[in-house]
Amino acid sequence: RDQLLTFDDTVKRVKLGEVASIKTGTKPDSIMNTKTDFEYINAGTTNSGYTNLANSDGDAITTPSRGQGGIGFVGYQRNPFWLGPLCYKIVSIENQLLTKYLYYYLVCHNDVILKLKNTGGVPALNRQDLVGIKIPIPPIKIQQHIISILDRFDTLTNDLSQGLPAEIEARRKQYEYYRDTLLTFKKK
Repeated sequence: RDQLLTFDDTVKRVKLGEVASIKTGTKPDSIMNTKTDFEYINAGTTNSGYTNLANSDGDAITTPSRGQGGIGFVGYQRNPFWLGPLCYKIVSIENQLLTKYLYYYLVCHNDVILKLKNTGGVPALNRQDLVGIKIPIPPIKIQQHIISILDRFDTLTNDLSQGLPAEIEARRKQYEYYRDTLLTFKKK
């Protein structure tokens, strides 16, 4: 991932604010603990509950703007969701930049976001600092290629029905079978 997202000086770099929309949301009328179609994404590294409505489309990046422990976390929302007031939604506004590529870049380089964190009182990430992050913009075909490779790696390492977790589970069952077979003796 780091190799795919490291570029030499021949790749054009632009400020994040020039190629992406960066906004915060609002608090929903009600927040539920029971799962619905829409997650409530606010400060932190996990969702903050569920809502019956969405105020944001999917294919969006989220990162907390305030709060303990969440600054620097970069999330990707595939589906529509409710964006809260303590979270930034970042979406590409340029044809030259794919949001999913930007997500992978920001995850790989989240140290840049962490350096922008203000720690006086409640930790915070100010929008005016965030918009100044320099983003390399390779051609769209290269961005698509990077996304394809990193999506496959993500599936291999995180999808419970495929990839490494599924392989580990299959080997565990195989081990248990042979252990039980080897330790089962016939009665005489």
